[in-house]
Amino acid sequence: MIEIRGKNKEEILKKIESLGEHEEIYINKELDRDIAIALLENVEPSKIYIPISKYKRSSKKILKALEKIGVEVIPIKAKVGKPTNIDKIIKKYLDKKPKEIAELTGINLKTVEYHYYKLKKREKGCISSSQV
Repeated sequence: MIEIRGKNKEEILKKIESLGEHEEIYINKELDRDIAIALLENVEPSKIYIPISKYKRSSKKILKALEKIGVEVIPIKAKVGKPTNIDKIIKKYLDKKPKEIAELTGINLKTVEYHYYKLKKREKGCISSSQV
């Protein structure tokens, strides 16, 4: 599978034009008429993967038209952001307060608070659901 990522439609279209044929393709933008035509003319994919959020905003007419000609459009959960191991680091110090964790680890206090309370909430949810 080849990935096409762009900040805007024009960037995506330029990248599509420079590609050869590919069976599967991932695009990080919603499908509209121009992108669908460019894909069919240049790439001829059998499967197009797009993020769920972009799938919901894509033209329903375009999705149906692609389906009729045998091109499957598959919404996927896109991985975004930079993967970190901050959760693992903070999990070791859940017995301390966020400010102490920030001082010990050198991680920004706001970042620590975000992950700390997220982990606490998850931990609390697991305890209450297992007791029921």
